[in-house]
Parts: sequence; C-alpha cells; structure tokens
Amino acid sequence: MKSEDKPPPTGLENSFRWPPSEGPRIETKYRRIKTALPVPQDVDQLRRAADLFPAVNCYQPPVIWERAEGYQVSDAAGNCWIDFSSTAVMTNSGHGHPKIREAIARYVEEGLLAQFSFHSAQRSELAAELLALAPKGMQKVYFWTTGSEAIESAFRVAREWGQGKDAAKIKLASLEQDYHGCTLAAHQLSGATAAKPWLPQVDQQVYRLPFLREELAEEEWSQSDWDRFVDEVTDAAGLKGEETAAILIETFQGWGALKLAVPYVQALRRWTSQHQALLIFDEVQTGFGRTGRWWGHEHYEVSPDMLCIGKGVTSSLPLAALLGPADVLDVFNPGEITTTHAAHPLSCVAALINLEVLREERLVERAAALGERLRKRLEELKEEWPAYIDFVSGAGLLWAIHLKDPLSGVPSEALARKLVWEVVRSGVMVFHTNRSTLKICPPLVIEEEALLEGVDAIGEALSRVDVAFTER
Repeated sequence: MKSEDKPPPTGLENSFRWPPSEGPRIETKYRRIKTALPVPQDVDQLRRAADLFPAVNCYQPPVIWERAEGYQVSDAAGNCWIDFSSTAVMTNSGHGHPKIREAIARYVEEGLLAQFSFHSAQRSELAAELLALAPKGMQKVYFWTTGSEAIESAFRVAREWGQGKDAAKIKLASLEQDYHGCTLAAHQLSGATAAKPWLPQVDQQVYRLPFLREELAEEEWSQSDWDRFVDEVTDAAGLKGEETAAILIETFQGWGALKLAVPYVQALRRWTSQHQALLIFDEVQTGFGRTGRWWGHEHYEVSPDMLCIGKGVTSSLPLAALLGPADVLDVFNPGEITTTHAAHPLSCVAALINLEVLREERLVERAAALGERLRKRLEELKEEWPAYIDFVSGAGLLWAIHLKDPLSGVPSEALARKLVWEVVRSGVMVFHTNRSTLKICPPLVIEEEALLEGVDAIGEALSRVDVAFTER
C-alpha cells in the first residue's frame, strides 16, 4: 500500500502544532492565565518538538511546564495551573516536596549515581519499608524502573512459577478494558482482548474476564451466587483452573477511576485459591494513598499474592517493583534476568523520604477525607450538567467524570478532548485519557479550597463547551 493510500490516523491530533488561541484571563489565589494558549512565544519550541519526537508523544495539552510545586504547575510566561494530573497519577506527595528535593540534592553530592545489580544499603532499607507496608505474605521485592516493567515481570514470574507446578499451568487472565502498559506482555493484558493489530502472533494463553463495575453488581447475590458467576465467566472465557497461573487485576480501572464490585473480586480470590493460581493487583496508579487507603486492593478486603507498584512510590523519580512471596519471586536463578537502572540509588533515596512524608503528613488519611468532599462536589456538578455527565466514579483523590454527547447520550471521546483543553485554558491542568473521561487526580497535598475551585473551573469550561456543541 502506498503511503498516500493509507487511511488517516485516528485518535488525538498532534497538539504541539496548534496555533495560539485567546481564552479567558484568570487571576485567583490558586490559578492564573494571562496569555493566549499555547503561549505565543512557545509556539516555535512546540513545533520543533513536533519535528523531533514521534507523533505518539505529542498529544497532551501544548503547555511547556517550567516548574511545579506542591499542587501547582507554572510556565515561563507567568501562567499557573491547579494540578489535577499529578503528572499522570504520580506525584502523590506533591511536586518537588522540599524533603525529597533536599534528600536527592544531598545524595547527589556524596552518593552513588549508578550501581547496576551491586548492592547498597538504601536498596535493602527501601525493600524492608515496602514489605512493612505490604499485605501479609509479601516477602521479597523485585525492583524495576517503570510500571510496565513490573507488569512484564509479573507475567513471566507467574508463568514460570505455574510451569514449576505443572507444564500446562501457563494461562493468565486480566479484565476487559484494563490497562497494564504498552510493552509486549503488558499490552496483551490490556484492552478488550490480547489480540492487537500490530501483533501477528498473539499469545494464545492470555484471556479476558468481564470487568464488573461496583454500581452494576447484583446486590442480592449470596457468596455461592458469586462463586457460580465466576465459574460461569471463566468457563465462557475458556479459562481452566488447573491450567491457570494467575489473574491480574487493575485495582481501579485507571482510564475511568472505576472500582470493581467487591463481591466479584472476593469471588475471584476464592477461585484463584481453589485452583492454586496467583491473584495479582496492578497498584501502579492506586498505591501509596491515592484512593484513600495505602493500597487500592484494601477496598476489596482480599489478600493478594503479588503487587505491581510504581508512580507514587517516589512521587518523583522512576521506580517500580513487584512484591510477592519468596517461593514465587525466587523462580529465577541469580543473574538470569538483569536490569541496569532498576532501584537506581537516587530513586531509592527519593522513595524512602516520600514514604516518610506520606506517613508524617498523614496524606493517606487526607486523601480519604478530601475524597469525600470531592465526591459530593462532583455529584453536584453532574446534577448541574446532566446532558454532558453520565456519571462520576472514584475514591480518595482518584476520580473521573464520564462524559456523553448531549444529543445522542453515548460516551464521547470528542467531548472529552474538547473539555480537557477548555479546562486547561481555565487554569486547571488535566490530561487526555483518549477515552470519554476527564480524570481528576491532584497531589494528595492539595488544599481543599483549591480542590473545589478546580472543580468549579471544570464547570466553567463545560459552559464554554456547551456553546460549541449547541452551535454544531
């Protein structure tokens, strides 16, 4: 096929090529917009970035971040945003927490800047801290750099552990529309099916089970009803218990901050225990206080076999890990898998101080309390805009507004894209999910007044979007 014959790409356009457009001028205690956006003097730099980077990296709002502190982001032109992104749900203890900055700066002057797989004291200290926070049964920490790597390692560990019990015990399952990353195994565990257009040979031993949202669960079902339901859905998927190594669950479905039905997760726990399979939670987004609990899986009152963690573990530098029992994580011989930058010394230093901040400032409890206030305000916003907002979902400081076309009533990615940009133009930093949602996930240090002002700004943005949709 010639390039000119190829169908046009779908999805988000290259926002780094957008021209400046005038919007509202804003000046409050927490946000300030004083220029057109993108900032006119930033246009050349943004377009150069569009030339330098692949288009897949050029889709977020065209704002050049210069600095960020606490729960605010600023550019060089003097604009300032309330941050509802937490840098893709990462800066739980806020941007550039002074204690984290100080610890990193001090260590840079005197400590290691690389160490490969050689040992250091801070690695053991951090591993011990993580295991002390982890649920019962977690005995070892397998460090990585990114969440996708932690998922990849969980995939392989589970499969090799299963094969150690029975050569046929290699099947893995995830839930429909979960997202676990964009690398090979992680991508096959994400979305509707393991099959991907780019992948000619899909792993035939990767399965999907239905995602059942909390609000849609059958309230009158007994435990035996739920067990029967899980038997039915696993049978329908072709997932045989004796051949299953693991079920991997995104603790809250990230794109929509969707919580699973609690009895469904508990039934999956019983099913995996019955069939000697692992239950693994992807806590990359939901760990370290994000949902008002230390771990998102605590909302389900179950005990996992392994946890994949990342993002909020440092609130700053790259670090991820797989936590699990010794008999599972010790499936590999020493040196069988190596990685250069996992548990980089600077990242370990940042993580240790970050955990200290989360505890000392009681940010987990803060997220739970602010989450209740946020829930009420978002429900009020839904009542104010029933034609546009289908429902809101989340917990703690991980929420999503689910948007719908006001004319058809169907979920609308186009509306979400328009609204994201209007919210940024209103002085609140949000990001595209490439779905029909607007995510609200501010740093856990945000002041309540700023949090509620940010939600009000979303309402202001919706009023401008409403004019555009009405005039279609």
